[in-house]
Amino acid sequence: MRVVCAPDKLRGSLDAAQAAAALAAGVCAAGGTPVEHPLADGGEGSRHTVQTARGGAVIDVDAVDALGHPLKTRFGRLDDGTAVVEAAEAIGWDPPGSAEHDVMLASSAGLAAPLLAAARQGARRIIVFLGGTVTMDGGTGMLASLGARILDADGKPLAGSGADLSRIRSVDLAPAHRALAGVELVAAADVLSPLFGPEGAAHVFGPQKGATPTTVELLDDGLRRLAPLLGAGAVAGGGAAGGLGAALLALGAELVPGAGVVRQLTRFDEQLVTADLCLTAEGKVDAGTDAGKTVSAVVSACADAAVPCVVLGGTITPEADRLYGRGATAVLPIGAGPRDLDTALRHAADDLTRTAYAVCRLATVQLRRQDVLV
Repeated sequence: MRVVCAPDKLRGSLDAAQAAAALAAGVCAAGGTPVEHPLADGGEGSRHTVQTARGGAVIDVDAVDALGHPLKTRFGRLDDGTAVVEAAEAIGWDPPGSAEHDVMLASSAGLAAPLLAAARQGARRIIVFLGGTVTMDGGTGMLASLGARILDADGKPLAGSGADLSRIRSVDLAPAHRALAGVELVAAADVLSPLFGPEGAAHVFGPQKGATPTTVELLDDGLRRLAPLLGAGAVAGGGAAGGLGAALLALGAELVPGAGVVRQLTRFDEQLVTADLCLTAEGKVDAGTDAGKTVSAVVSACADAAVPCVVLGGTITPEADRLYGRGATAVLPIGAGPRDLDTALRHAADDLTRTAYAVCRLATVQLRRQDVLV
């Protein structure tokens, strides 16, 4: 039995490659032949996942992090000349509890460096994976660092941050367009949130980035004011990465679901041609899973290829049942029983292996029965 192991990361416990290896161990123990194919949805680990499958060069770039500290980041260059940039590698997650963390001061300026470096090295197509950032500045820091003139009411330039949003009165994108002239931009988003409003970036993602209720309102008002200056409106995905989606749209980028891009770039569908079963997994399978995340993309691909697909999760909510409508064969928890979060995270790899073993034993019995009937 050939089993494709195609999980996303289990946040706080395993990256996608480690999760794939844990699933593969269970497949082997059950007598199957595993194919490890880790995936991502446009968030953390997306560039590495793509380059694990496709190869290419990794180029280091001097940049700054979300608080302006010097940072070494990178971008990938695939063999066809496409550059892949992961926003989280430059302006990624800074735990809200850290002493310096302030979502109002965080800036996306550091993302400009790998974009400019890729363009200087001849990339004519740049895919930007948007998820996993700590910023909430509407992409203004990145735009300013690309050369855009972002001015306050007195005509003074702003560097771009969450705190600057309320002060912006005009945005001239022409210099930023010139900096990336001739480059096709693809913004691979892991969420479909609009730039502002009840479902927008500030309200949905601000709290997890350290924003208080008061700060959320300030950020949302600032993003609402920014929207017409960028011509973003209420476009789905504009709120990705704290508004980077809207900023890239303003530069002419095509906004696409990140999970689909990773699926295409890693040639995942080719693995299903001779597969008997696919196992996919993530930490929490919930309503968000069905809204364009990795697991949903895997289930859809398997349904198209008529390959049974079993979804595994550390936590399964009732909304996970929506995946059955997409074609999932089963949606199962991996936990052995009630326990605290720290214990669950520590045992995630063993739990994945044990559950994969059980699923594959059951699938093997079914396949043998079909062979007998035939």
